[in-house]
Amino acid sequence: MTRKPAISTAAALAFLSGSLVAQAADLPQTPAYKEPTVFVPAFTWTGFYLGGELGWMQTMPTYTPGAVIAGATFVASSLPVSDKHGVTYGLITGYNYQVGQVVLGFEGDLNGWTVGEMRSTAVTGDFITAHSKWGGSIRGRLGYAADRTLFFVTGGAAFASTKTTATGTGYSIGGDDVRWGWTLGGGIDYAFANNWFVGIAYRYTQYESKTFTYPVGILNLGIVGFEQEIADQRVNARLGYKF
Repeated sequence: MTRKPAISTAAALAFLSGSLVAQAADLPQTPAYKEPTVFVPAFTWTGFYLGGELGWMQTMPTYTPGAVIAGATFVASSLPVSDKHGVTYGLITGYNYQVGQVVLGFEGDLNGWTVGEMRSTAVTGDFITAHSKWGGSIRGRLGYAADRTLFFVTGGAAFASTKTTATGTGYSIGGDDVRWGWTLGGGIDYAFANNWFVGIAYRYTQYESKTFTYPVGILNLGIVGFEQEIADQRVNARLGYKF
């Protein structure tokens, strides 16, 4: 008689336990915790930028004679060579606009350089001295962006300060001026941070020619002279900040 209540109690507890387990199984599961998704915008080259550049430069003057004296050209040779090498340094600024992988923009620069004087001599014995210390350019740019790497070509107008003098016994001609010309080149920029980029660029520049005329009476030949053309090429490393 005493065992029946115990059996009934055990059965009731088993039934209650099974019911609770079934109810717990029907409850919605607590979702596992997930880190919130952070949206990272795609890199773009669009925007204004400002920076500096430093590199190597070569100037290449040429002279076309205006007279022939005893079968020799008026500008005979260079002392010791016409081309000069030096360091170029300056500032760059511009704007890029990216559409897909195409980047359009413009860029301006102002540079100084240390190429020194270029001296030539004529058969008359006088010296022709050419010197240039600074210049700049205003250019368009067309580029292809491979994410943070930008390949570009560039071209436009350029200008440079020049000082050319030819001196002899009792005379001196020439002086200072600013000459305009054209420039073409290309390069690569790489954005190592969202706002900073480095790069390297090459440009060739050709400036307008200028004619210099000697006074009447040089070697009793009357008016003689020469035409001077100046070109340069440069390779610059670049560092810029994109706003």
